[in-house]
Amino acid sequence: MLVDDKVKKLAFLGLDNAGKTSIITAITKKFGYEEEIFKLMPTRKIARDAFRFLGIEFVRMDFGGQLQYREEYLKHPTKYISGTDLIYYVIDAQNSERFVETVDYLDQILLFLKEEREYPPICIIFHKFDPQIRNEKEINQRILTIKQALTRYSHDFDIFFFETTIYDIKSVMDAFSSGLSLLFEKMEMVSHLFAEMSKNYNTLMIALFDAKGITIGEYYKPHLHLQEKIRIYDKYLETQRRIIDQNRRMFEFSDKFDNGQRYSGLVELLNFGNLDFYLLFIIEEDKEDLASTIKILDKIEAAKPQMENMILQLIQ
Repeated sequence: MLVDDKVKKLAFLGLDNAGKTSIITAITKKFGYEEEIFKLMPTRKIARDAFRFLGIEFVRMDFGGQLQYREEYLKHPTKYISGTDLIYYVIDAQNSERFVETVDYLDQILLFLKEEREYPPICIIFHKFDPQIRNEKEINQRILTIKQALTRYSHDFDIFFFETTIYDIKSVMDAFSSGLSLLFEKMEMVSHLFAEMSKNYNTLMIALFDAKGITIGEYYKPHLHLQEKIRIYDKYLETQRRIIDQNRRMFEFSDKFDNGQRYSGLVELLNFGNLDFYLLFIIEEDKEDLASTIKILDKIEAAKPQMENMILQLIQ
């Protein structure tokens, strides 16, 4: 669990128009977030909201990135930045003209924290890393240059890098979930358990999410491609929505990848008091023996006590 149970502070920092509010909107809305994003206005000063995760309360702060606000934060950093438990620093991957400006802003934030001997984990998010630019060598090289420049702080801070786009909600949720996991010592054991389970069931993917879609832990076969993971996650969201709309506890489904390989899966709702979790379990279909596929899905019930015990350890 966390070191203590006080309210935890998350800060989303970066220049104006980097995509901080878009990321937060995608995280909180999840269903239909695309429409909301196009209606967003620039954040004025700091927008705050609160949420609970694994029984702990978090305050999420969206720092407006306009110059006047940045100057205010840096003029009074003790008031605005001090006491932050986790920082998500968002960089517009497509706006290379402002890379120097954004690195300078981050430099000043980290120098203040270092002087105060505060060392929260730092998640650097290269946002707007959209499909059409993913393979552009020049952009990737410039991003690599920023990563290399920031390694000078790695002796003092735990720094992690992510590439996200609103066109892939999983990339956004993965970045947010990975950041949160740094504050929970026991979350790593979930993925370890799933890796062990996969040996018994020959699974493509096992994942556990909370009701908001935050990833508690996951395991997937190394050969699973990015587009296949995205397809599975989209299918998960569709199935989760059906479970909610139809007031069901479990839903099984079958689908196929672009290469024609079919897979079967289930999403099951696990409830602990007022906390809901969703288990996702994916296996390849055996074309010649579909009955064995069904048997494997049924056998997942045998592993539920392990998972339930693990969740109880996380929330107690």
